[in-house]
Amino acid sequence: MSSSEKAADSNGELRQRRVPLRTTRKNESDNAQFQGSFAAGTRQEQWTVVKEPGTWNTICHYVTYGWNKKTVWKSAFIEFIGTAFLAYITAMTSITVVNFQSPFLPAYVGVVIAIYISLFIYATAPSSGGHLNPMITFSTLLAGLIEFPRAVLYILAQTGGAALAGGMIRGCLGEATTEKYRGGGCFLNTSTADSLSIGQAFLLETIFSLICIFMAFGVGLDPRQAQLFGPSIGPAMVGVTVGVLIFTSAGLGFAGFSGPSLNPGMCLAYSVARRDFENQWIFWIGPTAAAFVHAAIYRTVPPFRLVQISDD
Repeated sequence: MSSSEKAADSNGELRQRRVPLRTTRKNESDNAQFQGSFAAGTRQEQWTVVKEPGTWNTICHYVTYGWNKKTVWKSAFIEFIGTAFLAYITAMTSITVVNFQSPFLPAYVGVVIAIYISLFIYATAPSSGGHLNPMITFSTLLAGLIEFPRAVLYILAQTGGAALAGGMIRGCLGEATTEKYRGGGCFLNTSTADSLSIGQAFLLETIFSLICIFMAFGVGLDPRQAQLFGPSIGPAMVGVTVGVLIFTSAGLGFAGFSGPSLNPGMCLAYSVARRDFENQWIFWIGPTAAAFVHAAIYRTVPPFRLVQISDD
């Protein structure tokens, strides 16, 4: 009688009495166990790259391996929700600070964004790695720190979450207020006086994005950081990095330019909110170019060494 027991009732007949099943909760600790995760405490210390015989087989394995992992899809859903919330609350913060009409506006925005970024990474890192930014995900893909299926799902989820945030912003503020504040940011109008050219905006976006990626990898994704300073300091340092860069670029003095975005997803949210996508390619191509430059730097001086292993 392993799964049931027999007992006699009042009439002397045999009946079955089911033994209640007991369940327990198990933490999903493997959701963020990849090298491109900001949850340093859950990252795998060793990362095995499988090379199949032949170039074509290696490419097929790289593209197809991992699509059937449920944890990857769950993590992508967290990226969708987290990006939507982050883009929404950032837009509301920017509009609120603008209404203060303070000469210290860049400082306020930088400090608040630093806090938000840190908190959102802390909140989502155990579940997804805490990217919340297509630029970061694409950079980790080029650096070889994330599987191809996970990267694709993350970028799609982040883009969808940003679009949802844009609808939320417009729905909450209404058409007039949304257009008055340009959806919250990420705009470039070259026809105004004292405005910068498209080439200048692209160069600013690319350089600031490259600095952001370089610092995010250094303070958040370098495995040696967790060993030297502890696994929990990385998200806070990434937030500080973004906040300082926003503070540095918010007061450049160019009319009609909101400054480098450092997150293409947020720019998509603001564009959807105001229904204006003029010059938005700058806020996507700039970070993409920066990711390629950083990948060349990272692969030239990686924080690890490759060791060949065999199955024997």
